[in-house]
Amino acid sequence: MSEEDALLEEAMDNLRESIQRLRAIQTRFHSTRQDENPNYRDLLHRVRTALAMSEAAFMEARRRIEREGTR
Repeated sequence: MSEEDALLEEAMDNLRESIQRLRAIQTRFHSTRQDENPNYRDLLHRVRTALAMSEAAFMEARRRIEREGTR
């Protein structure tokens, strides 16, 4: 496995974990109705943005692996 392959694998592992944690935070906000609280609106927006960016980064890493045939 090349250094680039190892880096992509590690990135994907870390992104998977980040996605799971951000989804858990988002679910917790929703289940406690804090998503309706104006004091948490900005924070929830940032969580949603971080989740979207993490998912996009994960998909890009997966595309690179598939394109280069390293898996």
